[in-house]
Amino acid sequence: MKLNFITKALAACAFLWGAAPAATSQNFVDFGPAEKFIEPEIHVLAGSSSVTQNYRSCFPEIKDLNINMGFSGGIGGSAVFGLSNFLGLGTSLDIMVNNYNVDMAVVGPNNLSVSSLFINNRAYYLNIPVFVSFRFNPMRSMRWILNAGFYYGFGFAGYQHRQTYRAELNDLNQLVPQSEKVETDYFHSPSTFLSRFHRGDIGLHLATDLHFGPHLTVGARFQIGMKNTAEQIGVKNPNIHNYSVHAMLGYRF
Repeated sequence: MKLNFITKALAACAFLWGAAPAATSQNFVDFGPAEKFIEPEIHVLAGSSSVTQNYRSCFPEIKDLNINMGFSGGIGGSAVFGLSNFLGLGTSLDIMVNNYNVDMAVVGPNNLSVSSLFINNRAYYLNIPVFVSFRFNPMRSMRWILNAGFYYGFGFAGYQHRQTYRAELNDLNQLVPQSEKVETDYFHSPSTFLSRFHRGDIGLHLATDLHFGPHLTVGARFQIGMKNTAEQIGVKNPNIHNYSVHAMLGYRF
């Protein structure tokens, strides 16, 4: 009886060993014809956004400066056109909201005043990436996607909310406190602090996705602007570039 059990166990192992290659026979890289010519998808994005800047080198009166990332999110849809199972060309259309916060200390001429500023920036963008999609097959029911390309962003709305606290020495060497609240449009407004902002943005788009089964997509995305979105102010030339990082959850049709 013991010998019979061992024989059956060895037969089962041999069957599983022979079945394993069949279950994983799909190539990690498949250059065959695309299973679908077009793969449409809807998705939501959530993450953070901010800017790179050179304010302190442009404006020496700024003595302290902090740029803090804020919430960024959006909703949209994408389509990938399959050139093969490995390679595709894709584009997306997303409506995004980007936030970032700035706080700084500014010292006036001859150190006669000091100001603390707290600035909240919010901008709404139409975001259009165009990318090459590289598709891999680590498992039969899962695909790993790498996307690389460029994006165009058009800012269609936004605001800047600024709170200023200022202390200034008067003729009697007394500190006179002042406070001011300003809210203005974010794009092309003469009232935004330090620089006006262009609506258009162009930059690098990188993303990675995991496709589970026929519909579920989970991924991450990074974008950084190559265009200076700040307008030149006389001889001053602020250099501002947007960037954002997002997690993504999508549904493929």
